[in-house]
Amino acid sequence: MRDRGTDPQVPYPGADKPWPGVCHAMGHPTFSSYSSVVTKKQGPCKTCAQINNSRIAAEKRQVKPAVAIANIRAADVEPLEPFPGTQTTWRCRCNKCRREINVWYGSVVSAGNGACEYCSRGAPIPPDEARAEMLGFGLLPLVPYPGANIAWRCRCLNCGQIVDPSLTNARKTKLKCRFCAKRATDPDVAMEIMRDAGLEPLTAFPGSVKTAWPARHIVCGKVVQPTLDKVIQRRRAPCAHCAQHGFQPDKPGYVYLIIHQGLCAAKIGIYNEGTSRLRQHERRGWILVTQEILPGHLAMKAEDMVLDRWTELGLPYGVTSKDMPQGGWTETVALVDRALSDLTSDFIWSTGLCR
Repeated sequence: MRDRGTDPQVPYPGADKPWPGVCHAMGHPTFSSYSSVVTKKQGPCKTCAQINNSRIAAEKRQVKPAVAIANIRAADVEPLEPFPGTQTTWRCRCNKCRREINVWYGSVVSAGNGACEYCSRGAPIPPDEARAEMLGFGLLPLVPYPGANIAWRCRCLNCGQIVDPSLTNARKTKLKCRFCAKRATDPDVAMEIMRDAGLEPLTAFPGSVKTAWPARHIVCGKVVQPTLDKVIQRRRAPCAHCAQHGFQPDKPGYVYLIIHQGLCAAKIGIYNEGTSRLRQHERRGWILVTQEILPGHLAMKAEDMVLDRWTELGLPYGVTSKDMPQGGWTETVALVDRALSDLTSDFIWSTGLCR
């Protein structure tokens, strides 16, 4: 038994009975009988036998480097280092996007998965690349990149509207802007556009985007007659009465300019002394830039002068009604469209003329 590689630990029990011993090679306990080891010429240690069989099987399954390189190149990637085997990642370069990537050989060759997770849209991409991709879709990002599957506030470079598709959805859809997609004059679509803008039509769609369409502004209840084209463009508030809603022109009033860093937008507004209007905005993240007190009717005039200037410049709204449930989105612009220094100049110019 010692000649065969095991050292018996107890007296000889008989030819066919297990004989406890210790393996010479690795020190494993053995229990093979004398008959199986000496007569049948089997190995004395089952553990060593299993290890050896596994090694032989692994060698048979082992992929030769030349074969591995040929297979991985067939997946359109180029190895940057020698083949490390199938149990770790392999540093390669994707021939499509030219990025360096870590490839699992088995996942690509055996399972048939794509080699590059960037090209398959599975990996996070740098913010500057995401921004460039969105610009390529005709959408100008207004806030930092939030991630591929999160709504991303953008400005459509075609129609000027604010939209918020995720990068993933923008990649999938043919028309990236929901407003551009709705420009057809289908009556149901036209109704949806008006209601999205906070207007409840009082008549059926007149058949043309250039024809006045009577509607009730949901916020203040006033009847207005905008054209569908202007509502889509959002060049001006759909309701001219809202700037004065709740404001008393016969009492002193503040004109204020506020900004929201998260929404990347600015707002002009007015409120009477003793009211909580400004605090309502501040509770939702708006920050006061400047304000000035004037007679109420002059405060209204100063606000109108700023809004008229923004309209003349063709500046669309900076936020949507969903961003400002407290109201006031119709007096906003995006900071990407009008710099804060210019907005401050607008404020000083209007209030200076109204003193």
